[in-house]
Amino acid sequence: MNACTPAPTGPLDPVTLDLLLTLAATLADSDGAQPKALYQHSSALCTHLLVHYSDVVAEPAPTRIALSPWQERRAKQLMQERMSGDLSIADVARACSLSRSHFSRAFKKATGQAPRDWLVQARIERAKTLLADRALSIAQVGLECGFADQSHFTRVFTRHLGTTPFAWRRGINPRVNGTAPGLALTS
Repeated sequence: MNACTPAPTGPLDPVTLDLLLTLAATLADSDGAQPKALYQHSSALCTHLLVHYSDVVAEPAPTRIALSPWQERRAKQLMQERMSGDLSIADVARACSLSRSHFSRAFKKATGQAPRDWLVQARIERAKTLLADRALSIAQVGLECGFADQSHFTRVFTRHLGTTPFAWRRGINPRVNGTAPGLALTS
């Protein structure tokens, strides 16, 4: 033993001794130690020493699930800007520098809704705004809000609001019925 090597404080356990002898034999191999065998034996020794002699308790990695404020703003902004086009959750996740699955979990935790559900709700809100103005047909409103066609728009709108887009428009804008607000037909 040289001066830098501390003296053993007790006997080695049989597993450590066996792993050391195997490693020494691999190193002493006259053909030159095979890299794979050397790696396997040294890895086994290190693992055994860490598991049985380490006092360090591994701290669990912090779980970062929620979106940061900038990520939430960016995701919502991107979904609103590209509402009428084809936008995938993977595109939004990429813009937030997250994987698709992590983004979906984090977005739901931050907003209470899955990204897809939030986007549908945003499309419905946009549709309500566009329906209030009679300049666009119901089919055009549906397309402008990212729905495949008028039928798809009507189905989703009705499922969420309990009324069709036409009935909703008629209910908020009496001119659709042919009368102006405040004008009553008298006989």
